[in-house]
Amino acid sequence: MRERRRAATLLAGGLLALHAGGASVTSQAVDHINAMSRAPIATVAPRASAPPDTVWVPDRFVPLASGGQALVPGHWERWISAHEVGTPPLTAVNPADGSLTVYPAAVRPPAEQRREP
Repeated sequence: MRERRRAATLLAGGLLALHAGGASVTSQAVDHINAMSRAPIATVAPRASAPPDTVWVPDRFVPLASGGQALVPGHWERWISAHEVGTPPLTAVNPADGSLTVYPAAVRPPAEQRREP
């Protein structure tokens, strides 16, 4: 009986100490997490859009000199004049056999006016 009373006294004393002002490590961690979740986040500058002198050319199929067609992946082209664009180096893939055709960067007519990449 005496041991029960002692245990109850210790338990009550511990609870009073916690309640009276002794913050536990767990409650400090929870407070820290809550403070961090409410802190403002860093903002990122808006992504720069494509310059107005460029145009996106979507994936398309072009005829090959050897016959058949090849897939040219989408890419950006830069306007040089009203009738010319600068194209990057392009790699066309022949879907029939997987062969590659490489076209060097060049000044060409706009995509809708040409048959090659």
